[in-house]
Amino acid sequence: MQGRIVAALVKTVVLYSFEYETPSTPFLVKLAAYRTATAPIDITVTGNIIAVTDLMKSVSLVSFRGARLGDPDALTEVARHFDTAWGTAVANVADNTYLASDAEGNIIVLQHDKDGFSEEDRRRLRVTSEMLLGEMVNRIRRIDVQPSPGAVVIPRAFMATVEGSIYLFALIAPGKQDLLIRLQGKMAEIIKSPGEVPFAKYRGFRSQVRDMGEEGPSRFVDGELVERFLDLPDEVQRDVVRDLPGGVDVEGMRVMVEGLRRIH
Repeated sequence: MQGRIVAALVKTVVLYSFEYETPSTPFLVKLAAYRTATAPIDITVTGNIIAVTDLMKSVSLVSFRGARLGDPDALTEVARHFDTAWGTAVANVADNTYLASDAEGNIIVLQHDKDGFSEEDRRRLRVTSEMLLGEMVNRIRRIDVQPSPGAVVIPRAFMATVEGSIYLFALIAPGKQDLLIRLQGKMAEIIKSPGEVPFAKYRGFRSQVRDMGEEGPSRFVDGELVERFLDLPDEVQRDVVRDLPGGVDVEGMRVMVEGLRRIH
């Protein structure tokens, strides 16, 4: 979309072309517009796809199609997250994968199945992960780093909150997802928080319409909790790793978690 500008206005996302009438007089030409349900809060552009997070209606994906065969430029909605969410930020973190946040302190990962079997599958953004962060994120910025061979996690974005915190979001390597999720479950049984609030209740997705506090985060790993493995006594570490998949031993787990800690 070189030479074009996408702007979020009141209830509308507008695509402009940046042109010059003379070398010293640039101007904007409106090419196409997409009307959101309430008000666009944040946008992110990947190729010809614009992800828009709405004030009340979560994330939608809009495709840009240039003028052809007499038809004008157009912005067309191709997929949507149909749940109600007070969106605050969105970013593309992998192919057809988006990280979004809401005003109630949750973060969710949405996936667009472009090759879905049915039109309904292709139109729906599917939630693959969700967690209560506990702070409202107002900016998500994608980062691209070259991971080292055998990396356990791959950093993909920074998240900034209204409280002034900065979080690192990373994707877990496919072969390590089950291991880290199970490790998190073990750690949640051992580590006691102030006030002894259960980990599931503390990190489970929670909004005005849905409370997952009994189930905890879905396919999300809390790095801070996992890193506390290094603070456990040796005998407790051995108990934690005993039933974990993959035949990992205590020393191997220490090396893995230490690597996670060094990322930030």
